[in-house]
Amino acid sequence: MSKGKQLFPILLGLAVIFGIFLGHFFDFPHQTVALSEKSEREQKLRQIIDYIDYEYVDQVNTDSLLDQTISELLHHLDPHSTYIPEDQVSANEESIRGSFVGIGIEFKIYKDSLAVVQLMPNGPSEKAGIKPGDRILLADTVSLFGKQLSSELVVKTLKGPDGSRVKLKLYRPSEDRELSISIKRGEVDLNSVSSAFLLNDSTGLIKLNKFTARSSKELNNALRDLQNNGAKSIVLDLRDNPGGLLSAAEDISDEFLSKGKMIVFTKNRDGQVEEIYANSRGLFEKGKLVVLINRGSASASEIVAGALQDHERAVIVGKRSFGKGLVQEEITLKDGSRMRLTTQRYYTPNGRSIQRDYDTYNESFYFHGNTGSLKDDDSTVLMPDSAEFKGKRNQGGILPDREVGYDTTGATRLLYHLAMTVNLDESAFKFVDENRLELAKWTEDSFVNNWQVDSLVYRQFFGEPIAQRIEEADSLQVITLANRLKAFIAYNRFGNTAYQKVYAKDDAYILEALEALKEEE
Repeated sequence: MSKGKQLFPILLGLAVIFGIFLGHFFDFPHQTVALSEKSEREQKLRQIIDYIDYEYVDQVNTDSLLDQTISELLHHLDPHSTYIPEDQVSANEESIRGSFVGIGIEFKIYKDSLAVVQLMPNGPSEKAGIKPGDRILLADTVSLFGKQLSSELVVKTLKGPDGSRVKLKLYRPSEDRELSISIKRGEVDLNSVSSAFLLNDSTGLIKLNKFTARSSKELNNALRDLQNNGAKSIVLDLRDNPGGLLSAAEDISDEFLSKGKMIVFTKNRDGQVEEIYANSRGLFEKGKLVVLINRGSASASEIVAGALQDHERAVIVGKRSFGKGLVQEEITLKDGSRMRLTTQRYYTPNGRSIQRDYDTYNESFYFHGNTGSLKDDDSTVLMPDSAEFKGKRNQGGILPDREVGYDTTGATRLLYHLAMTVNLDESAFKFVDENRLELAKWTEDSFVNNWQVDSLVYRQFFGEPIAQRIEEADSLQVITLANRLKAFIAYNRFGNTAYQKVYAKDDAYILEALEALKEEE
């Protein structure tokens, strides 16, 4: 019997027992516990831990065991109540804050070496003169190459206190030379607006990846820039945005809704309701607006999409969203770890609960569609004013006004098959790394508009036999594949905005959004 199976009865037993003790260990200020009862609970749990420590047949890390037990317990409540161990709290705070202290690079472990892919704008590495493609060999005395190299080692080594210095030894392949650079660590922004650009002369696209403390300011800046460049309509892309701060969702909704419009309301187990309204003059309350969603759009993304849909402020385009309508309160425990406990449900202004059913919750809840299977019944396009459409709106998640259908050209299947053959992102990095001098001649805009994938690119990515088969495939499939490869190359050469610009040229969601805007004229 494996050690995992041996430990399962212990985990299960601890989960049941620990559930009894939640009130004591999570220290809710409003909860009172009789002293004798509290003492008995403490003694029972301590007794179990002591027996495992001193009597169990194998050596067991009971601290780790307790962490697993708490996580298992919370997952039995609902899919979104979670436990954050103390050693993960810092990374969690960085994600919510939207910044971290480090040297400001995006890296890839490539052939047992640490390769710089992109530099964070205005970050310490950009200011120090590091370039994409550089290999970092040493950080002070720590080696960052070889088979022992891992992402965890890289992050642990390159992060540090604000203002501290790290001396890097680099190899620059494009110049075939080594150099040493001392970098002062500093605050690096994790941009939640990953790209913002004009799709055409009058339509701007804003891609929002998450909802952090900085998201509202970033979106406001993106809106101003796009308007200054002629944008009269906006496409807000929330695809694969898992959510984040509720306050960020409120502020972003406020940019598009006039004062006094309800954004969302929450309800706790006692039926107490808290209503949240737009309360300031938004930057884009009148222009034409489309919001893109898919099954990866969750939580705060669904708050924004639901509010704009209920007020008929935007056309929602895409596929039904994930369906997370539970609100978590983050509670700090005595050892520094944290718990996110579901305390409320939230509803759209028209009273729709976004949360989909989880009575039969298992791991497939996260990976499958809204009905718990790989396919659902949203493939039939319904008129927004039909009774059937209004009924389907209440099945969890946000149902789009205009659904994007499945790819019928076979291009997606071809791309999926090729992705199983090679790592497309790694192949794109290799292509860029080997052609940096040639690609340096292209500006971002000229690359996006004029650079073409040719047979040589196919051969460098896939080899001769597969490249020949690609060239003999259906022309529409080849066009789509070429654009996807170009997008990967654009990312590794110029960054995320160039990737989005290339991808947008034949993105079915964006094409449907542009069609929706045209019909509103």
